[in-house]
Amino acid sequence: MKDLTETNQEPTLDEAIENLSHEDLLEITQSSIKRLVASDSLLSDLPVDVTPEEVLAQIAVAQGQSITVTILRYTESPLSVVIPQRQTTVLDLKKAIRRHFFLKQQRQKSKTKVSWRYIWRTFWLQNIANGKILDNDKQLVNFYGVANRSELRFVKRVTKGKRPKTC
Repeated sequence: MKDLTETNQEPTLDEAIENLSHEDLLEITQSSIKRLVASDSLLSDLPVDVTPEEVLAQIAVAQGQSITVTILRYTESPLSVVIPQRQTTVLDLKKAIRRHFFLKQQRQKSKTKVSWRYIWRTFWLQNIANGKILDNDKQLVNFYGVANRSELRFVKRVTKGKRPKTC
């Protein structure tokens, strides 16, 4: 005959975890990550639904391996984009802007389609501090004076000899 204590015994942690559904495990994991991120002073300004890429980027900024560049847009809120500090080209910066904007749209549940080909054919990025236009995709961003906390803005492309319009 079995002992009563064996049949009324609480399930172990491993058994309890095995009985959880996939959705329950996802919720537990996400809430744990949110709690950890909120409690860390370096990561506390990250969004609630942070991606691993964003966490790694923020850690790289804290370690001095990456820089944060603010992209100012005419009527929209600015974008804070993290890029590696060394060997980053203008094309790498454009890809980082695209990724950041895509994540922002996902979080806002926006279904607006953006033609990045149109954006880059119509606008240049300009360093606000020195007025240099980032006009060569193969050039390193530090050539244009882009450093940590630099502010860039979109300017309308125009033919040579004419001054670009600020957007």
